[in-house]
Amino acid sequence: MLLTSSLLSRDADMLADDALSDMPAFTLPGLGANTLPFVVRLVRNEAYLQQVCALRAEAYGRRMPAFGESLQRPEPADRAPGTAILMAQDKSSGAVVGTMRIHSNLFETLPIEGAFKFPKSMRGQLLVELCRFSIQPGYNNTAVRLALFKAMYLYCYAHQVQHIWVAARRPLDRIYKSLGFTSPQAEDVWVPLSYADNIPHSILSFDVLAAERLWHDIRHPLYTFMVRTYHPDIQVFSGGSPWGGVPAPR
Repeated sequence: MLLTSSLLSRDADMLADDALSDMPAFTLPGLGANTLPFVVRLVRNEAYLQQVCALRAEAYGRRMPAFGESLQRPEPADRAPGTAILMAQDKSSGAVVGTMRIHSNLFETLPIEGAFKFPKSMRGQLLVELCRFSIQPGYNNTAVRLALFKAMYLYCYAHQVQHIWVAARRPLDRIYKSLGFTSPQAEDVWVPLSYADNIPHSILSFDVLAAERLWHDIRHPLYTFMVRTYHPDIQVFSGGSPWGGVPAPR
Protein backbone atom coordinates (compact mmCIF):
# COMPACT_ATOMS: atom_id res chain seq x y z
CA MET A 1 0.00 0.00 0.00
CA LEU A 2 1.44 3.38 -1.03
CA LEU A 3 1.80 6.04 1.64
CA THR A 4 0.08 9.33 0.83
CA SER A 5 -0.41 12.60 2.64
CA SER A 6 -4.16 11.98 2.85
CA LEU A 7 -3.57 8.70 4.68
CA LEU A 8 -1.27 10.37 7.19
CA SER A 9 -2.73 13.83 7.61
CA ARG A 10 -5.29 13.59 10.39
CA ASP A 11 -3.53 11.21 12.80
CA ALA A 12 -0.09 12.69 12.16
CA ASP A 13 -1.34 16.24 12.67
CA MET A 14 -2.82 15.21 16.02
CA LEU A 15 0.43 13.54 17.07
CA ALA A 16 2.46 16.59 16.12
CA ASP A 17 0.17 19.09 17.83
CA ASP A 18 -0.02 17.09 21.07
CA ALA A 19 3.69 16.39 21.30
CA LEU A 20 5.30 19.59 20.13
CA SER A 21 3.15 22.05 22.08
CA ASP A 22 4.67 21.04 25.43
CA MET A 23 8.33 20.82 24.37
CA PRO A 24 10.38 23.83 25.48
CA ALA A 25 12.67 25.21 22.81
CA PHE A 26 16.08 26.82 23.13
CA THR A 27 18.23 28.32 20.44
CA LEU A 28 21.75 27.69 19.24
CA PRO A 29 23.36 29.61 16.38
CA GLY A 30 21.80 28.36 13.14
CA LEU A 31 20.18 25.36 14.81
CA GLY A 32 16.63 24.46 15.80
CA ALA A 33 16.74 22.60 19.11
CA ASN A 34 14.27 21.29 21.65
CA THR A 35 14.75 19.92 25.13
CA LEU A 36 12.58 17.13 26.48
CA PRO A 37 11.37 16.44 30.04
CA PHE A 38 13.08 13.05 29.77
CA VAL A 39 16.24 11.52 28.32
CA VAL A 40 16.18 8.66 25.80
CA ARG A 41 19.09 6.24 26.07
CA LEU A 42 19.98 2.56 25.75
CA VAL A 43 19.43 0.19 28.66
CA ARG A 44 22.90 -0.92 29.71
CA ASN A 45 22.54 -2.40 33.18
CA GLU A 46 20.38 -4.66 35.32
CA ALA A 47 18.86 -1.90 37.45
CA TYR A 48 17.40 -0.13 34.44
CA LEU A 49 16.28 -3.41 32.91
CA GLN A 50 14.28 -4.19 36.06
CA GLN A 51 12.59 -0.77 35.79
CA VAL A 52 11.82 -1.48 32.14
CA CYS A 53 10.24 -4.81 33.07
CA ALA A 54 8.09 -3.16 35.72
CA LEU A 55 6.86 -0.62 33.18
CA ARG A 56 6.09 -3.33 30.61
CA ALA A 57 4.12 -5.27 33.18
CA GLU A 58 2.09 -2.20 34.13
CA ALA A 59 1.44 -1.06 30.56
CA TYR A 60 0.50 -4.46 29.15
CA GLY A 61 -1.30 -5.50 32.32
CA ARG A 62 -3.96 -2.85 31.86
CA ARG A 63 -5.46 -4.81 28.96
CA MET A 64 -3.97 -8.27 29.54
CA PRO A 65 -3.44 -8.85 33.30
CA ALA A 66 -2.02 -12.36 33.06
CA PHE A 67 0.33 -11.45 30.21
CA GLY A 68 1.42 -8.32 32.03
CA GLU A 69 2.30 -10.40 35.08
CA SER A 70 4.60 -12.54 32.92
CA LEU A 71 6.55 -9.46 31.84
CA GLN A 72 7.71 -8.53 35.33
CA ARG A 73 10.93 -10.47 34.77
CA PRO A 74 13.50 -10.00 31.99
CA GLU A 75 12.91 -12.08 28.88
CA PRO A 76 15.70 -14.05 27.17
CA ALA A 77 15.53 -11.62 24.24
CA ASP A 78 16.51 -8.75 26.56
CA ARG A 79 20.00 -10.21 26.92
CA ALA A 80 20.34 -11.80 23.48
CA PRO A 81 22.94 -10.58 20.99
CA GLY A 82 21.28 -8.69 18.19
CA THR A 83 18.93 -6.68 20.41
CA ALA A 84 18.87 -3.17 21.84
CA ILE A 85 16.48 -1.69 24.41
CA LEU A 86 15.57 1.98 24.50
CA MET A 87 14.22 3.74 27.56
CA ALA A 88 12.91 7.23 28.29
CA GLN A 89 13.90 8.38 31.77
CA ASP A 90 12.14 11.31 33.44
CA LYS A 91 14.62 14.02 34.40
CA SER A 92 12.88 14.99 37.63
CA SER A 93 12.13 11.61 39.18
CA GLY A 94 14.59 9.32 37.39
CA ALA A 95 11.71 6.93 36.63
CA VAL A 96 11.58 5.00 33.37
CA VAL A 97 8.50 6.35 31.58
CA GLY A 98 8.84 4.67 28.18
CA THR A 99 10.62 1.76 26.55
CA MET A 100 10.98 -0.20 23.33
CA ARG A 101 12.98 -3.30 22.39
CA ILE A 102 14.60 -3.58 18.97
CA HIS A 103 15.37 -7.04 17.56
CA SER A 104 17.75 -7.35 14.62
CA ASN A 105 18.26 -10.32 12.32
CA LEU A 106 22.04 -10.21 12.71
CA PHE A 107 22.16 -13.49 14.64
CA GLU A 108 18.74 -15.09 14.26
CA THR A 109 15.44 -14.57 12.49
CA LEU A 110 13.03 -11.96 13.83
CA PRO A 111 10.21 -13.15 16.12
CA ILE A 112 7.62 -11.93 13.63
CA GLU A 113 8.91 -14.37 11.00
CA GLY A 114 7.25 -17.19 12.91
CA ALA A 115 3.89 -15.77 11.89
CA PHE A 116 4.55 -13.93 8.63
CA LYS A 117 6.74 -14.65 5.60
CA PHE A 118 8.75 -11.64 4.46
CA PRO A 119 8.87 -10.64 0.79
CA LYS A 120 11.70 -12.25 -1.19
CA SER A 121 13.01 -8.78 -2.00
CA MET A 122 14.11 -8.40 1.63
CA ARG A 123 16.36 -11.44 1.68
CA GLY A 124 19.88 -10.48 2.68
CA GLN A 125 18.78 -7.15 4.18
CA LEU A 126 19.46 -5.99 7.73
CA LEU A 127 16.00 -5.89 9.32
CA VAL A 128 14.69 -5.14 12.78
CA GLU A 129 11.45 -5.68 14.64
CA LEU A 130 10.02 -3.42 17.34
CA CYS A 131 8.59 -5.08 20.41
CA ARG A 132 7.42 -4.35 23.98
CA PHE A 133 6.61 -0.68 23.29
CA SER A 134 5.41 0.62 26.66
CA ILE A 135 4.68 4.06 28.13
CA GLN A 136 3.95 5.03 31.73
CA PRO A 137 0.17 5.49 32.08
CA GLY A 138 -0.66 9.14 32.72
CA TYR A 139 2.67 10.48 31.45
CA ASN A 140 2.95 12.56 28.25
CA ASN A 141 2.26 9.58 26.02
CA THR A 142 2.56 11.34 22.68
CA ALA A 143 5.86 13.09 23.44
CA VAL A 144 7.43 9.88 24.76
CA ARG A 145 6.13 7.87 21.80
CA LEU A 146 7.54 10.30 19.26
CA ALA A 147 10.89 10.66 21.03
CA LEU A 148 11.30 6.89 21.25
CA PHE A 149 10.37 6.57 17.60
CA LYS A 150 12.88 9.24 16.58
CA ALA A 151 15.60 7.61 18.72
CA MET A 152 14.82 4.24 17.16
CA TYR A 153 14.86 5.71 13.64
CA LEU A 154 18.21 7.45 14.18
CA TYR A 155 19.69 4.32 15.76
CA CYS A 156 18.55 2.10 12.90
CA TYR A 157 19.67 4.57 10.22
CA ALA A 158 23.10 4.89 11.80
CA HIS A 159 23.50 1.09 11.86
CA GLN A 160 22.38 0.64 8.24
CA VAL A 161 19.06 -1.07 8.95
CA GLN A 162 16.99 -1.17 5.78
CA HIS A 163 13.48 -2.02 6.99
CA ILE A 164 11.75 -1.92 10.37
CA TRP A 165 8.90 -4.32 11.10
CA VAL A 166 6.26 -4.10 13.79
CA ALA A 167 3.18 -6.07 14.78
CA ALA A 168 0.59 -3.69 16.21
CA ARG A 169 -2.75 -4.35 17.83
CA ARG A 170 -5.69 -1.98 17.49
CA PRO A 171 -5.65 1.02 17.86
CA LEU A 172 -1.83 1.20 17.85
CA ASP A 173 -1.74 0.20 14.19
CA ARG A 174 -3.16 3.62 13.28
CA ILE A 175 -0.40 5.36 15.24
CA TYR A 176 2.30 3.41 13.42
CA LYS A 177 0.66 4.15 10.07
CA SER A 178 0.61 7.86 10.91
CA LEU A 179 4.38 7.63 11.44
CA GLY A 180 4.95 6.10 8.03
CA PHE A 181 4.54 2.34 8.47
CA THR A 182 2.65 0.52 5.72
CA SER A 183 1.17 -2.91 5.14
CA PRO A 184 3.38 -5.25 3.07
CA GLN A 185 0.31 -6.21 1.04
CA ALA A 186 -2.57 -4.37 -0.62
CA GLU A 187 -4.82 -5.23 2.32
CA ASP A 188 -3.93 -5.11 6.00
CA VAL A 189 -2.44 -8.35 7.32
CA TRP A 190 -3.63 -9.49 10.77
CA VAL A 191 -2.05 -12.50 12.50
CA PRO A 192 -2.05 -13.81 16.10
CA LEU A 193 1.36 -13.72 17.78
CA SER A 194 2.49 -16.35 20.26
CA TYR A 195 4.79 -13.84 22.00
CA ALA A 196 1.97 -11.29 22.38
CA ASP A 197 -0.72 -13.35 24.13
CA ASN A 198 -1.96 -14.72 20.75
CA ILE A 199 -3.84 -11.48 20.04
CA PRO A 200 -4.22 -10.60 16.33
CA HIS A 201 -1.75 -7.91 15.28
CA SER A 202 -1.39 -5.89 12.10
CA ILE A 203 1.92 -6.54 10.30
CA LEU A 204 3.54 -3.28 9.16
CA SER A 205 6.91 -2.24 7.76
CA PHE A 206 8.92 0.97 7.47
CA ASP A 207 11.55 1.81 4.86
CA VAL A 208 14.38 3.43 6.83
CA LEU A 209 16.44 4.65 3.90
CA ALA A 210 13.50 6.23 2.07
CA ALA A 211 11.82 7.80 5.10
CA GLU A 212 13.43 11.25 5.06
CA ARG A 213 12.73 11.77 1.37
CA LEU A 214 9.16 10.51 1.72
CA TRP A 215 8.38 12.68 4.75
CA HIS A 216 9.74 15.68 2.86
CA ASP A 217 7.87 14.97 -0.38
CA ILE A 218 4.47 14.54 1.27
CA ARG A 219 5.07 17.40 3.73
CA HIS A 220 4.58 15.13 6.71
CA PRO A 221 3.69 17.21 9.80
CA LEU A 222 6.42 15.51 11.80
CA TYR A 223 9.20 16.12 9.26
CA THR A 224 10.68 19.03 11.20
CA PHE A 225 10.58 17.10 14.48
CA MET A 226 12.14 13.98 12.99
CA VAL A 227 14.75 15.51 10.68
CA ARG A 228 15.25 19.22 11.23
CA THR A 229 15.27 19.50 15.02
CA TYR A 230 18.19 18.75 17.31
CA HIS A 231 17.15 16.90 20.48
CA PRO A 232 20.12 16.79 22.88
CA ASP A 233 18.11 14.53 25.20
CA ILE A 234 18.12 11.71 22.65
CA GLN A 235 21.37 9.99 23.62
CA VAL A 236 21.54 6.55 22.03
CA PHE A 237 25.11 6.47 20.75
CA SER A 238 27.11 6.51 23.96
CA GLY A 239 29.27 3.46 24.68
CA GLY A 240 28.75 -0.28 24.45
CA SER A 241 28.09 -2.69 21.61
CA PRO A 242 25.25 -1.49 19.35
CA TRP A 243 23.45 -4.86 19.35
CA GLY A 244 24.72 -6.44 22.54
CA GLY A 245 21.56 -6.75 24.60
CA VAL A 246 21.72 -6.12 28.35
CA PRO A 247 24.62 -7.88 30.08
CA ALA A 248 23.60 -10.58 32.56
CA PRO A 249 24.13 -9.68 36.23
CA ARG A 250 27.34 -11.03 37.72
